[in-house]
Amino acid sequence: MNHPLTTLFKGSDYLKKHSKWLILGIVLLGASMRMPITMISPLLDQIAHGFNLQSGVLGGITTIPLLCFAIVSPLAPRLAAKYSNEVVMFGAMIILAIANFLRVFTPSALFIGTLFIGIAIAMLNVLLPATIAEKYPQRIGPVTSIYTFSMTLFSAITAGLSAPVAGKIGWPSTLQSVSVIVVIGLLVWLPNLRYRETETVEEAQMTRSVWRVSGAWFLTIYMGIQSLIFYTTVTWLPTILINHGLTPNMASLMLGLSQLASLPAAYFVPIWAAKRPRQTGLITTIAVFYVISLLLLMLPTTSLVVVVAVALLLGITGNATFTLAIAMFSLKTSTPRETAAISGMAQSGGYLLAAVGPLGFGLIHDLTHSWVIPLLVLIILLGIMAVAGLAVDRKKTVFD
Repeated sequence: MNHPLTTLFKGSDYLKKHSKWLILGIVLLGASMRMPITMISPLLDQIAHGFNLQSGVLGGITTIPLLCFAIVSPLAPRLAAKYSNEVVMFGAMIILAIANFLRVFTPSALFIGTLFIGIAIAMLNVLLPATIAEKYPQRIGPVTSIYTFSMTLFSAITAGLSAPVAGKIGWPSTLQSVSVIVVIGLLVWLPNLRYRETETVEEAQMTRSVWRVSGAWFLTIYMGIQSLIFYTTVTWLPTILINHGLTPNMASLMLGLSQLASLPAAYFVPIWAAKRPRQTGLITTIAVFYVISLLLLMLPTTSLVVVVAVALLLGITGNATFTLAIAMFSLKTSTPRETAAISGMAQSGGYLLAAVGPLGFGLIHDLTHSWVIPLLVLIILLGIMAVAGLAVDRKKTVFD
């Protein structure tokens, strides 16, 4: 029996719809969609020194893309319906390459460039799942796994290597190097413009407004809470571990371990989900182990066994919820238009919550002088997330 990925390039009824380079394009897109964001945090001190700015002022840089995701995501399906997924994504890649290259020259360019980077990635976030559903309707699981694995892998690589590389070539050149990968992706994506498909009036009228569908709201809640918890734990995990008694270097190492642990989930979860008509067991299992990881994080211990368990479980479950949500955009819809619509809605709500999650978590800690209370809040939210996920799972599609 062939592995699903071995049949991606042969025997497909859908090869006429796209170029033979589409899979490579998806890999490069996945790499490009997180690198411009994840490499900023390790370079904040160098950027602040280079521009003679306070590090606190630059802290907002990491929030700008999340707000762009929340605001711009609902617009992507409308543009794609008019101009096609291929054309809108090609335009987004052009904006991404230029904005990332130019943002290193002045402080104002840094903020404006990051704003346009957020807009471009928001478009790609929404339309790539829809493109996968359109071009590979029988292979949504394995192709989605390629996309999420590439995104997770390159995100981890840039988070770990950006600071050392910047020490050799400087932070401006380090940031600009991402534009090289985006340009390569542009060239690979170019042949797909021949296969662009726009929507007919009849197709546009067939789909109900996603904002009026209960299943879409349940999926938005699932996506939103997983985003909030993921970005909150990534932001605060080192601080919590340091307060428990770990050294800063060990806390940073645990964060890196957490990111590496997320790689298997990024690859296997979409494949597992696509093989099953229902994801009840997957949703429940992920939620249970997520809760366990947060309960362990409450323990004020420096035990290596406990700390490593926390890092591993947070990495696996955090990425598993994300990749499952991305997979459900396609698995719980019937047409590429529906996929784009629910992707736009869910990611808009999801990243809006993600933008306020770390701040809210910090405020609760400041008010209670404890890590237990804010972590309990996350556990309660996990319960709500699981219920919302099970509500989506009961439906064949979110529009039922």
